[in-house]
Parts: sequence; C-alpha cells; structure tokens
Amino acid sequence: MTFAEEINGYIGRKRYRLINSVLFWQDSEILAENYYNGFTAHSRNVLRSVAKSIMSLAAGIALDRGLLPGLDTPAADYIPVLREGRDPLHPLITVRHLLTMTSGIYWNGGIHYHCPMMEQMRRSGNWLSHIADCAVTDLPGTRCNYKEFDVILLAAVLEAVCGDLYGFIERELYAPLGIRSGRWYKSPCGVCYSVGSGEDADELPSALTAREMLQLGRLCLDGGTFEGWRIVPEKYLREALSPSSTDPGYGFLFCLGDGWYAFRGYGGQRIYVFPENRLIAVIQATPSPRGMAYDDVIQHGRTLLGLS
Repeated sequence: MTFAEEINGYIGRKRYRLINSVLFWQDSEILAENYYNGFTAHSRNVLRSVAKSIMSLAAGIALDRGLLPGLDTPAADYIPVLREGRDPLHPLITVRHLLTMTSGIYWNGGIHYHCPMMEQMRRSGNWLSHIADCAVTDLPGTRCNYKEFDVILLAAVLEAVCGDLYGFIERELYAPLGIRSGRWYKSPCGVCYSVGSGEDADELPSALTAREMLQLGRLCLDGGTFEGWRIVPEKYLREALSPSSTDPGYGFLFCLGDGWYAFRGYGGQRIYVFPENRLIAVIQATPSPRGMAYDDVIQHGRTLLGLS
C-alpha cells in the first residue's frame, strides 16, 4: 500500500468519522492528501485556535513594519479601558504577556473548553470592558493560563496599530501565501476575532483549505520566508517558536513539543511542523462537544516514514 493508503486505513480502523482532511508534506512533496465527508482540496474547514498562531505571525509582521514599538509595550497604551484604574495590575500587562497567555487575568475554561466566561463576555456587548472588569489574579508574566481573553486583548492592540486587523493579515500574510479567506468576525466593540463560537465551515468565512494551512506551515518551516520572499522577521519567529519562561510547551501562541511546533485548534484542527525532518502534517475535522483530537494520526504517519 502507498503511504496515503496506509493513513486512510488507519483512520478507518480508528473510526475517526469527523476527520475531513489529512495532508502530509515533506521536502516539497505531498506524501498524502486524503479527504473525507465530501471534502475536496477546495473545501474550507473551521480554524478555531489555529487563528491564534496566525495572529502571532501578524504581531511579528507589525513589529517588523514598526507599527508595534516592541513586545514589552504596555497593552494599556492601545486599550483605553485598561487605563481606567479598574485593576491596579492592568498597566503591567504587555504585548509579550498576551502572546504567552500570562496576563494574569482570571480565567476558567470550563468543561471541554465550553466556557461560560466567553458566553458572558459575548452577551455583554462590550468585550473589552467586560474583560477589564475581570480580576487580575496573578502578577502579569508569572503564570501561563491558556485563555481567550489574552488573545482578544492582543487583537485589540493589533487593530489599534495596524488599522483593520483582518485587512492587515490579508495583505501582509495571506496574499503572499496565496491564501484566500473571508473576513474575520468583528465584535460589537470592534475586536477582530476568528477563533469561532460553534459555527460550521459554511457559516465561518474565515475557514481555510488544507493546502492553505500547509502554506502557513511552510512559511514557519522556512524561517518566515515563502518562495524567497521575507514575510515574518526571522528573529521574531525564533522567539515565537521557543518556550516561554512560564511554560515549556508554549511560545507566542504556538504549541511546542520535542522536535515539533504546531498551530492547534479545538476539535482536531492541526498544522504540525517537524523542522529536522522538513515534515508538515495538516488535519482538519468537524469539532464536536467532546473536543476530539487526532494527533495519533500524525504520529502514525511519522512511524510509517521511519521517523519515530
């Protein structure tokens, strides 16, 4: 059997019915590109928290363009509600803290990350004001706590320095990679945000194809360049893909492991990059309430290739 057939057989044996696409790429060659549930190379799938890593790349580009003064710039410089004195620790929260999920703002992710705190925020009408009313329970920069609030604040900062954030991402990141996407959702208070809240691919115009997700992986694998063009500064990308001081498994909105880094989203959305092997694996799936993940498919592929 071919490698693609082996991957297909493994998915069948595991009865992973919600997987929509699996793509393995190594050294400029697609090793497997399998589609399920009516999906094709042109089908789009939800991003979920893959968008967090995309936002990290946008922050690096903003730094390179001089739009963002530095990673240690206080978020309050660009978010007025953080200057109102609602919490004495607000002035200490920096862009770096938002990128590493270390703002210190209280967060409870709930079961399977179905978070009542997010629902309360959405109902508030003003996301930034709602977040500013939440207590800062840890000194900023001292504890990593994976939460949406930090990414929403980062989006607000980038919106302030880049103008329309999605327009910036489309122009500076997507267009050079040949990615086409609908606009990201914008909250009533003007926060551009694309992690999603239960929508399916047809209702979420920001969804990407498997091959478009591959392009993002290739960009990172090649140190921020794509087909010879510099898109993300190499220095920023090195730092973004290095362990933060508070969590060895997390960089700047990227998940990190032994010999790999990844864009990861709820329900099985994955772009895994293995730099030493010049291997990229993409998985797209329909999210379910159980929050399924399919990282074993990627591990099985590596085993078939003799890499683990």
